[in-house]
Amino acid sequence: DAVEMEATYLVYPNPTQDILYIKGIEAQTLRVFNLQGHVLQTTEGTQMSVVNLPTGTYLLQIGTQVVRFIKQ
Repeated sequence: DAVEMEATYLVYPNPTQDILYIKGIEAQTLRVFNLQGHVLQTTEGTQMSVVNLPTGTYLLQIGTQVVRFIKQ
């Protein structure tokens, strides 16, 4: 039987001003969406600079998981 793994990773700091770090994952595609669902940034790795985003609430997609974060 297949065993489903629960994702255990940490996105920090949240809120952030410049860089979001993702701990507990292998490097993979990271996408930032606004709350309207538009992709604003895409990168590969375990961190993403959000310094160019305006202040607000965003969604970070890590593989199939989605995490909400705040840019200050």
